[in-house]
Amino acid sequence: MKKLFTLSALAALTAASLPAQAQFSVDGTLSTAEIGTGTGKYQLLGTYTNAHSAADRGLKSIYMGTTATTLNIMVVASPEKTDYNALLLYLDAPNKTGIAANTRLPGGSDNSSQFRSQPTLDMPVDYGFRLTTSPLAGNDANAYHSKIDYTATPNAAGKYPDIYLGSTNKTGTAFTVTDAASGIVGAKVSFKTSATGSVAANASTGWEIEYPLAVLGGASANDIFRVMVAYVGDNAEFYSDVLPQIAGQSAALGADPNFSTIAGNQSYAYQVGLGVLASRQATAELQAAAYPNPLAATSRLAYTVPGTASVVVEVYNSLGQKALTLLNEQQATGAHTLALAPLGKLTAGTYLVTLRVGTQLSTHRVVVE
Repeated sequence: MKKLFTLSALAALTAASLPAQAQFSVDGTLSTAEIGTGTGKYQLLGTYTNAHSAADRGLKSIYMGTTATTLNIMVVASPEKTDYNALLLYLDAPNKTGIAANTRLPGGSDNSSQFRSQPTLDMPVDYGFRLTTSPLAGNDANAYHSKIDYTATPNAAGKYPDIYLGSTNKTGTAFTVTDAASGIVGAKVSFKTSATGSVAANASTGWEIEYPLAVLGGASANDIFRVMVAYVGDNAEFYSDVLPQIAGQSAALGADPNFSTIAGNQSYAYQVGLGVLASRQATAELQAAAYPNPLAATSRLAYTVPGTASVVVEVYNSLGQKALTLLNEQQATGAHTLALAPLGKLTAGTYLVTLRVGTQLSTHRVVVE
């Protein structure tokens, strides 16, 4: 009996000494315990600091993280006004092929959804997720969710399936998707309103979503997700608030904006196992530029390595598929250049050249004629 007790006690002590597996609580609230690095932790993708075209309403920040089985996103926002405004999140997933970058998005099949808008994004788009909120004050105290699938077959009118997922209350109670027609069974969504509706005063509540990786096509270590989020009106027109934010943008963007004409990259990149990679700021910090462009025999990628780091340069086609690896090595601090001539072997088109220095990513569109 004494020996059995000893073994049991040892097993209990061993179990207690193992670190608990990190996980997210899908409750519409960002907690400090959920922020960090590694599996099961949110990392900040970006923050909106411009003036808001809708006074004291809109986006504050966006976070992303993964577990072994899920992709998790937290959008801190206060979208509620006196009508039904929405947040639209566009996602490029590994192992999926949807709408190519720099292509005007087709509208959705539900004409009442804000996915009837047709922006042009500079990233490939496989899925869109929508949160529409009821007015801040009123009898309808719900938030409504849908998903548009750009990897599916459009209908006869060229519209892509915009599938209603269901509604949640505004207290953070999560809704689990069970409808097989949604294509994302097991996903969880939630929304928690801020106390006053003020985005300036809101640091922790908003739209939280969890998607099983398996229903998004799966993801392995080093795979990259790309994402952007926008705040839109009841009429589906875009306010100023998008993340990544546009430098100096404080006026509403209007109907069907074309983000491919804006300098920099209108998306964040998150690499499974590594974390946040891309931001507009990274290009400035790395002093990165690709020139001449369109591609010529003399074209080079110039950049600065802030401190000795691993440097990887890869080339992706408009469908988000890797076409070339130009560099993968440790480099010393200082200025560097890399020949882009190998892109001349590729089919004519627009390519995304990604420069990863440590944990920072700068991306550049290069035209091959």
